[in-house]
Amino acid sequence: MNMPLSSEALGVIECLNEAVMIVSADGTVVCMNRTAKRSLGQALVGRSLFELIEGDREAVTTFIQRSLSSSSPLIGAMNLRTDSGVQHLQCRGNRLSLAAAGPAVFVRFERPDMDRFGALTLQVKELNVEIAKRKHAEAVLLESLRERELLMRELQHRVKNNLQMLSGMLIGAAREATSEEAEAALRDAATRFSAVSSVQQLLYGSDTLETISSEDFVTSLVRGASSLTRAEPVITMRVDPVQLPIEPTIPIALVLNELLVNAIKYGSPAEDQQRIGVEFLVTGDQIRLEVRDNGPGFVDDRSTRRASGLGLVRALLRQLGGRLDIEQENGAQCIATLPLSRLRGSQT
Repeated sequence: MNMPLSSEALGVIECLNEAVMIVSADGTVVCMNRTAKRSLGQALVGRSLFELIEGDREAVTTFIQRSLSSSSPLIGAMNLRTDSGVQHLQCRGNRLSLAAAGPAVFVRFERPDMDRFGALTLQVKELNVEIAKRKHAEAVLLESLRERELLMRELQHRVKNNLQMLSGMLIGAAREATSEEAEAALRDAATRFSAVSSVQQLLYGSDTLETISSEDFVTSLVRGASSLTRAEPVITMRVDPVQLPIEPTIPIALVLNELLVNAIKYGSPAEDQQRIGVEFLVTGDQIRLEVRDNGPGFVDDRSTRRASGLGLVRALLRQLGGRLDIEQENGAQCIATLPLSRLRGSQT
């Protein structure tokens, strides 16, 4: 078949990236550019387009006829039998006048990579929808966590208040006690409740609700114990900073409180001002908790009032894997050592 296109027109369609074919009014494939021949097959030239259609031929016939009568590009699609099999092709049709053959349709097929781009766009949209869903779920979880934290803080606050109330009730009962032993026992119980309350107060103000600063911990207990005496002793502190897990802090608080109360009550010298030293040191895997005073010292005998309170200390230290040592040098020195790794392990 003679090509009814000038060399200039053929040069133009060869410059196009997409596959192009020209179809005459009777449906014959007049010519194709190299891209179309490579992707669709050279055997299509000279054949009727309608015979190459797989499926709905009437839709393709309508598309060609409408393109011939329209001045604007029309969008269409066809299932075309090619050398590589049946291909589903998106296309655009423009009316074209051929000098030798009359009216024809200039058919431009969308490039396969355009289809891939459309699929990619769809995937991006789906991904954006998924991201939006995940962000919503994250916002819901964060709100739930905030509500949980508020509830936990409210619970800690209520526990602290209850402990303070119990401590106050015990102090009130101590004032009404009819014997010195009963009064001492009630006051000791009150100070222990107060020590636990101090830990709860620190927990209530903690940012994590999981650990407590050793510096705040020791300072709070020392302040509470020193308030038991009118003649406030001179207290020096040396504390290594470490984050203590919440669970073992209650028994540690009771140990430190008992040692402090004993030192304040029974470690006062006859003439000099009472001085108490508190150390909370971390050495390797051990915590060394020391309370010393400049008092008369004492014999570690369960029959004495001061020594009897150390039974509770030893029992608590056994739970923590620690021990208590007592030294007598210019007063009494009570030294509690306990493994740091065991304390951290109790958190899990």
